[in-house]
Amino acid sequence: MTPRAWQRLLRTIATLVTLDGFAQAMFAGRLMAGSYDGLDAHSLNGPIMAAGMLVMTLCFAAAWRFGQTTGRSVLQCAAMTAGTGVEIGLGHREILAVHVPLGVALVAGLAAVLVQVWTKPTIEAEVAAR
Repeated sequence: MTPRAWQRLLRTIATLVTLDGFAQAMFAGRLMAGSYDGLDAHSLNGPIMAAGMLVMTLCFAAAWRFGQTTGRSVLQCAAMTAGTGVEIGLGHREILAVHVPLGVALVAGLAAVLVQVWTKPTIEAEVAAR
């Protein structure tokens, strides 16, 4: 894969997972507003979001393996994937005092990855610029 193709892949997966994270927050907001449909959507989307986070982590790991991103990005994605697993467990146990702030942190982390992947050039482009 070319550096540009890696960049497109990482941008696409990060955008999709971040949009899903925002949807998850919206479903939670509907639940807090009293909609039980919001609870159903939030519960159904949790595993989808976890799967998306795992795929994103694997994509970043592959890109790192081929020198197209940093190890820090992989660790960041892996930490968020693990956090999503914890988040699901907390939600099922209804420990909202931790579930809600962790959810906010996960969405903020996704936004940070999204900004990073859309603003940073590929490693190859950085090396060429030096």
